[in-house]
Amino acid sequence: MIAVVGGGPAGCIAARYCAKEHETVLFETQKKESRRVQCSGLLSKSGLHRLGINPRSDSAKAFIQNSVRGAKIYSPLGSLLEIDGGMDKAYVTDRKAFDNHLLDKATDAGAELQNNTIDKKNLGELKSKADKIILATGTNYNLHKALNINAPCEFLYGAQYEMKIECESDYVEMYLDVPGFFSWIIPVDDYARIGLCAPDNPVPYLEEHIKRLRKEKRIKEPAIREKNYGVIPMYNPGLRTEYPKVSLAGDAAGQVKATTGGGVIIGGLAAKNAGIEGYEKIWKKEIGKELYLHLRVRRFLNNLSEKNADKLIRLLAENKDLIEKKGDMDMASHLLNGFLGRPSFMARFILQAPSHLLDQL
Repeated sequence: MIAVVGGGPAGCIAARYCAKEHETVLFETQKKESRRVQCSGLLSKSGLHRLGINPRSDSAKAFIQNSVRGAKIYSPLGSLLEIDGGMDKAYVTDRKAFDNHLLDKATDAGAELQNNTIDKKNLGELKSKADKIILATGTNYNLHKALNINAPCEFLYGAQYEMKIECESDYVEMYLDVPGFFSWIIPVDDYARIGLCAPDNPVPYLEEHIKRLRKEKRIKEPAIREKNYGVIPMYNPGLRTEYPKVSLAGDAAGQVKATTGGGVIIGGLAAKNAGIEGYEKIWKKEIGKELYLHLRVRRFLNNLSEKNADKLIRLLAENKDLIEKKGDMDMASHLLNGFLGRPSFMARFILQAPSHLLDQL
């Protein structure tokens, strides 16, 4: 028997694939109607397809709230990089409905759902009964400690408000105005998700961001429809994710893109193999390079001055055709290879980038 602890995206996907060949039990304490939301809900079209989810299917209508074709990215000094994919590139999802969709997929595949809590008291019993335990517990690392397993140790902290705001319905906005990260505006219906991540308390940064939007007269109604907060683990290439009888998947394994904080797609891709012997080698072969590239890019961006970040945005704007052609929200190598194949871009990038930061890429 394979026991999957945690019914978020990684846990549900792991349970779905394990159930195809093994008796599988999925432990999830949250009820469908009371799931917590800790995510912007923006998922790439290509990523959904990689997970075997057709965003145009009838079942997807339950969780897809909007489609996005492009992004507007602003430097700290106001320069703009506008990317137009020319078609749907990402979808804004209702995360509660999306997670429930994945849960249904897991149980339809044969996984048994149990609403029992797994903690230190009954972990030993579960370990004796199960052939393998998959920890997909998000950022709750209590079971890691109980099993003497290392957990992610570096985090970002997110805050997001839903408000009625003036914005284009098919463009995401990103502002490089937060130390170590960025803020965003994600259109949903007649409202948007306004949020950000930061290495410390994100609320003051978010309140300042909303204050600027008010000055620009973009806030249509002062009321905040909903507030959400979350913790995001940073990817650690050295973190072990497979032990005898135990595997880690999703946020529990730190399988998160350091550039955007997104882990649903990338963690789901890893989770598909969480029940297989040699899991760590398998998932690292498929997406380990991508996660490492996201980490290197994040470190590079974090050390740019406002002036150099502005230069980078302007240079990228001049080469936006390549971004529109090669860009992939999840697979960083696609765009990197595109840039490496454009000598004119690379020459200017090397000349403009501070020499002490180039070794971080």
